[in-house]
Amino acid sequence: MDYVEIEGEKYPVEDLETLTGEAKMEAARGYILLLARVLKDPLSLPRRLKEICSLKLNDEERRDLRMALIRVQIESELRMNEDIQRYQQRRYVSQVIEILIFKDLLLAPGEPEEMD
Repeated sequence: MDYVEIEGEKYPVEDLETLTGEAKMEAARGYILLLARVLKDPLSLPRRLKEICSLKLNDEERRDLRMALIRVQIESELRMNEDIQRYQQRRYVSQVIEILIFKDLLLAPGEPEEMD
């Protein structure tokens, strides 16, 4: 696995590509690096809740953050069979963060709609 060092901390390139949606990352925003830290160590989520809940984001950053969380959820589902524990934790972390910030899950399983 390849790593990139940002502000003295190493991040998996694969995680940053998933979070940003780009193969070549120019500069990661603070909230993306926060997500990358949580993905790297999902058990740190309880300790990072205050930091996550206090994020101040404009509309564009909120859309970007939500897309990053959705990409993690999709990737987790697609790769679940590779390492079930790792990808279950990643999916859980991204879903919890999405609920905390957006109050719901965009990809939440819903009730099937009845056909008339």
